Amino acid sequence: MTQHSPWYRRPVNPYLLMSVVALFLSATANLTFFDKITNTYPMAQNAGFVISTALVLFGAMLLITVLLSYRYVLKPVLILLLIMGAVTSYFTDTYGTVYDTTMLQNALQTDQAESKDLMNMAFFVRIIGLGVLPSILVAWVKVDYPTLGKSLIQRAMTWGVAVVMALVPILAFSSHYASFFREHKPLRSYVNPVMPIYSVGKLASIEYKKATAPKDTIYHAKDAVQTTTPAERKPRLVVFVVGETARADHVQFNGYSRETFPQLAKIDNLANFSQVTSCGTSTAYSVPCMFSYLGQDDYDVDTAKYQENVLDTLDRLGVGILWRDNNSDSKGVMDKLPASQYFDYKSATNNTICNTNPYNECRDVGMLVGLDDYVSTNQGKDMLIMLHQMGNHGPAYFKRYDEQFAKYTPVCEGNELAKCEHQSLINAYDNALLATDDFIAKSIDWLKTHQANYDVAMLYVSDHGESLGENGVYLHGMPNAFAPKEQRAVPAFFWSNNPSFTPTASDTVLTHDAITPTLLKLFDVTADKVKDRTAFIR
Repeated sequence: MTQHSPWYRRPVNPYLLMSVVALFLSATANLTFFDKITNTYPMAQNAGFVISTALVLFGAMLLITVLLSYRYVLKPVLILLLIMGAVTSYFTDTYGTVYDTTMLQNALQTDQAESKDLMNMAFFVRIIGLGVLPSILVAWVKVDYPTLGKSLIQRAMTWGVAVVMALVPILAFSSHYASFFREHKPLRSYVNPVMPIYSVGKLASIEYKKATAPKDTIYHAKDAVQTTTPAERKPRLVVFVVGETARADHVQFNGYSRETFPQLAKIDNLANFSQVTSCGTSTAYSVPCMFSYLGQDDYDVDTAKYQENVLDTLDRLGVGILWRDNNSDSKGVMDKLPASQYFDYKSATNNTICNTNPYNECRDVGMLVGLDDYVSTNQGKDMLIMLHQMGNHGPAYFKRYDEQFAKYTPVCEGNELAKCEHQSLINAYDNALLATDDFIAKSIDWLKTHQANYDVAMLYVSDHGESLGENGVYLHGMPNAFAPKEQRAVPAFFWSNNPSFTPTASDTVLTHDAITPTLLKLFDVTADKVKDRTAFIR
C-alpha cells in the first residue's frame, strides 16, 4: 500500500504509542479526580499545584504503561488499559465508585442480575467512545519495533522522563503533597486506571499472604525464663510511653536551645539517650518493630503479626499487660493477647479528658485516669502498662496541646505547612512537645505513688521523628533508605526508683532494637534471642 493511500499505516514507535495512550487515559479517565482536586484546592489559589497533579498523574500512568508493555504483548496491554480506563471511569464519574480492595471483593461477588442493572445507554456510549474506538485504533496502527539495544535505551529514556514528570512536581510543591498524601488520602482513590491496577495487585498480595501465612505463631523466646518472681522480691510496675512523632534534636537535653522538657529536667534520676534511631519512619512500621525479636535488619512488617513479640513473652510468664491507646491502635502488637488487655482512649468512651480544647481531642493524660484500679486488681503482680500517645502527630500540631502549653507564639494553625511562616510551624511543634513533657512527668508522678509497694520504672521512646520543612520536606513516612535524619533520630528517656536498673551511657548508639531486651530486663527475664543486644539499662 502506497504512502499516499488513505489506508497507509505510518509506522509508530512503540514508546510514542505508550505515551499517547498514557496521556489519553490521564485526560479521559480522571474527570472525577480533577473535580475533587479543584474542589479541595481551588484553582484561584492553587493553580500551580493542580497543574502539577496532572503531570504527576501522567508520569505515573506512563511508568505503569511502560512497565506492563513489551513487544509481543504491547497492543493487548494497551487495549486492556483503555477498556479498563473507560469502564472504571464511567462508574467513578457516574456513581462515585472507588476501586479499593473492598470494592474489588464486592465486584467479584456481584451476580449477573446486579450487573445488568448497571448497564445502560450511557455506559455503552462511554465504553465505545473511550474504550472500543481507541482500542481499534491501537490495533490498526503499525508499530515499528526498534532493535533490542535501541529498545532498551528508549525504554530507559521513557522511564526517565516518566520519573522526572512524577517527582519534580512533588518536590516543587512538597508542602501541598505532604497535605495531599496525609490529609486527603481519599482523593487518590479516584485515579483511574492506576487505583484499580494497584488494588488488583494489593488484593492478589493479600490473598497470597493468607495462603502462605504461618499456621502457628513463630516463637523466638521459648527459652525465656523469669529468674526472680514477685514472690521473691518487690513486684515491678513499669510504664512504657510509646511516643509519637518526636524528634531528638528538639529535646533540650540534646542541645536544643528551647526548654521543651522543663518538667523532666527537674526529675532526679531521669536518664536521657541522645543517639537513638527508630526502626522506621511511620507508626505502622515502627510500633510493631519496637516490640519485635527480629531486630530492624531482619524485621518484616508484613509478617510481624505472625511472630512472637516481647509482650507475648511477658504475658506468657505471668506479667500483667495493659495497653491504652490514644493514637491509631497497637498495629498488631496486641493481637495475640486477650481483648480485655487493650483499651481505646481516642474517644470519651474511655478517656475522661476530651473537652479541654476547641477540637474535642482526647488528651494523652486521660490514659492515666483509673490506673490505680488496674493496680489494685492486679495487686502484688508484675505489671507492664503501655501508653500509646497522640503526642506530636502532624500536620495539625496546634491541635495537640491545651492553652497552658502555648508558650511559643505565633503558631501555624493549618495543615498546609509550607504556607505557614516557618517559625510558627516550629512553635506549634515545640508546644506539643511541652504537652508530652507534662504527660511523661505525670506518668512518673503516678508511679511514685506506688513505689512503697513496687519497684517502679518509666521508659519513653518515640516511634519516629518528623521533618519540619528541611530541604522542603514535611511530616514523615519516607523510605528508610533515604529518609532524612529528622525522621529517624528520636528521643528516649528512662526513670526508675530501683538503683539496680542502671541506665546505659547517654551517648550510646542505640536503636529501637534496645526496647525488647530492656523490657525483659525490667522483669528479670532472660532469653538467648536478645542476650547480645544492647538495652537502655545494664
